Parts: sequence; C-alpha cells; structure tokens
Amino acid sequence: MIDKNNQTWRLALKFVSRCPICSHEYSQKGARLFAEKDPASLVHLNCANCQSNFILMVMVGKHGLSSVGTVTDLTFEDVSRLYTKEPIEIDEVLNYYENIRKNKISFN
Repeated sequence: MIDKNNQTWRLALKFVSRCPICSHEYSQKGARLFAEKDPASLVHLNCANCQSNFILMVMVGKHGLSSVGTVTDLTFEDVSRLYTKEPIEIDEVLNYYENIRKNKISFN
C-alpha cells in the first residue's frame, strides 16, 4: 500500500537529477511512486526530453539515503500493473520453450 503522505522518496530525486540517457534534468512531474514496502520506495521516472524510463529503488534509513536504479522500456502503467503480478515460475518458461520448439515457431 502506498502512503500518499510519505514523500521521503522525493529526497532521492535531488541525487538522481539527470537522465542517464540524454543527461537532461529530470522534472518532479516525471517521477511517480508505484510501490512502497518499508524501508524501500519504488519510483518510476520519465525523461521529458528523450522519453526514456527509469525505475529507482530508494531507501531512507537512520544511516542515510541509498538508491539504485535501472533504465527500462516499461511505462508507469506497466510497472504498476506488473509489480502486483506473481513471478513467472521456471516450469512456465520451460513449457513455453518446449511449445515453441515442438511447433517450430520462428521469430525471424
């Protein structure tokens, strides 16, 4: 559940202030919280300049702020929806692979 009053994750935006793709400065409007689980907040950032997306995990603790992020092609809507889904099991992946192989499906 997201606590609408908890804005500590916004502090991290001062440290992650530029897009890793084009170096354009992030706007506060492009940052949206999609999940919280104490002490971590998961934030989706969208660059207004190049439209790239970035997922940032922010943790604020008694020893300071820590963050890690990654560039992604997922939109805010994608991460919000997928975050709540169950993980894919290895058997599902193997069944999918076997189906592709058995039916000789090509992705070329």
